[in-house]
Amino acid sequence: MRLIRTEKQKDNLAKFFWDMAKVVLTVLVITPFARPETRSLLPMVSGLISGAFLAVAGYLIDGREVQK
Repeated sequence: MRLIRTEKQKDNLAKFFWDMAKVVLTVLVITPFARPETRSLLPMVSGLISGAFLAVAGYLIDGREVQK
């Protein structure tokens, strides 16, 4: 049983990963700059790593063809 059956499902899943990467980067990396007193290195590094992982997943899914 294939998880991704149609081109539309593949596109939606790729968009989901791209959007999640943007959310993670915004919440964990950009937001601490608005409040310098809450800035910590660990959440920023984990946000960069998580965001990069989600962006790569979205890129790989977006580039893959759906096999029929």
